[in-house]
Amino acid sequence: MKKELRVVLYVLNLAVTSLAAEPACPVCSRYNYEEMLLERVIRNELALEHTLKDIKETNTKVVDALRKLQDENDKVNIVNAAMERKQIVMEAALNDSIKTALTNVSESLTHVLTESV
Repeated sequence: MKKELRVVLYVLNLAVTSLAAEPACPVCSRYNYEEMLLERVIRNELALEHTLKDIKETNTKVVDALRKLQDENDKVNIVNAAMERKQIVMEAALNDSIKTALTNVSESLTHVLTESV
């Protein structure tokens, strides 16, 4: 019985000693934790760099599109102004033609009336 008790105590002592000591596994190591943390930081940094690159490319595309849109807007404004000027000229020519036609009709009527009397 004493021998069995001694064996049980010895096994119990081994179990307590093995559980009380710091484990040798790398998962629990402080350096392993720092290494994993550093790897995660580096992965995040690379992901952010990639995202920044994508944002810059998108920004460049948007700026180019806005520049083209502004150029087209300027062209439309120029054409619109030219059309307005042509409309004014055409209206003036039409008014002159109408006045001339009215004058001619009026003179013709006057001439016809004076000849018939």
